[in-house]
Amino acid sequence: MRKSLRSVYHGFFPIVLLTGFFVAGINGGKACNTFPMVGNHYFVNSNHLNSDIPLWKNFTENKLIAQVNHRTLASFMTLLVTYKCVRLLTLPGLHRVSKFAAGLLLAAVWAQVAIGVTTIW
Repeated sequence: MRKSLRSVYHGFFPIVLLTGFFVAGINGGKACNTFPMVGNHYFVNSNHLNSDIPLWKNFTENKLIAQVNHRTLASFMTLLVTYKCVRLLTLPGLHRVSKFAAGLLLAAVWAQVAIGVTTIW
């Protein structure tokens, strides 16, 4: 179980962090205040892409695409870490230090979500 939690966290965290760097670098934090809605749609579509730049640059230089990408990945990571921590906390016979560590991880992830949400308001 411990190895599974590590793989989920170590798999998503660097990607979410990298997309957060792109959003901060282009000052795109307020590009999409209606997440998960993007205008009238739930996801970005071809109308949101900037045709003046190559497709891959839209993920790093287009404020809307970078912000929605970051929030979507962060949402998935938050849900996965929450699910894994709750499963870990409900294991019978788990030492209280391990439960405390899982609780701290859960609190840290949700605190980061709160910081991200309050930053754009």
